Amino acid sequence: MAENLKRRPRKGILKNSSSFDKQDPQFNAKKQKETKWDEMNIIATLHPADKDYGHMKIQEPKTPFNYMEQDNIEELDASELAERIRIATEQPPKVMQHDDSDDDSEGELTDDQKKKKKEFELKRKKHYNEFHALQLAKKLLEEEEDDDDEEKHHNSSDNQPSSS
Repeated sequence: MAENLKRRPRKGILKNSSSFDKQDPQFNAKKQKETKWDEMNIIATLHPADKDYGHMKIQEPKTPFNYMEQDNIEELDASELAERIRIATEQPPKVMQHDDSDDDSEGELTDDQKKKKKEFELKRKKHYNEFHALQLAKKLLEEEEDDDDEEKHHNSSDNQPSSS
């Protein structure tokens, strides 16, 4: 074994350092074939000054913000604000308030308009009760089917000869 360590290998696995110093002829040919770009010609050809490429400048109107002078704004009066809050708390919310405008407008309607309005209200009530009407119809259909089944069963038992 010690003999093998003293021997030099026939051919080394690494390249000689002199191979890096030499210029490769293929490398020089690649350098000469490099593409050079004429950027000014590209800009002049593909991006002419009079071409807009579909870009539009949109003229937008000013926002409808009310630019009031700060001096003209009235200052809030604390006592007036407290009074408004007190009045508002005494009344029920607007949603809960009953609007009698529909009842008042009925007096101004003609007889024909009143009749149409009542018909409409009846149709609306029927429409909203349609679910219950369907449930009732299903129940009636089931009862009829049960009655039919009973009749068929009864008729079939009458037609059979009695075995005595």
